[in-house]
Amino acid sequence: MDQQKRKDLNLRLGNLILAIFLATVPTAITYGTLSIHGLNICRTLSSKASTSNEFKEICDEAAWDTTKSYIILIGFFITLPTWMWFYLSVKKKENKDK
Repeated sequence: MDQQKRKDLNLRLGNLILAIFLATVPTAITYGTLSIHGLNICRTLSSKASTSNEFKEICDEAAWDTTKSYIILIGFFITLPTWMWFYLSVKKKENKDK
């Protein structure tokens, strides 16, 4: 493999690992916010329903399941721009140094 291609691959992988690591906090914040939002919707709906206790349990479970199903998508859309920003910043710096 060409030395420049190898260096570029290492740069991409290193920046991807860094971006994944740094994206965990915003992903967790987004996940928590969506979970709280879903539970608040359930609480509001259960106060208006006649069988509120059973409804609230079902709704809470559905809110958590829905939020869990989006965790990969949330992480992807937070990590991707972070990775591109790191990669392009380092690439720009390398080109300046040459």
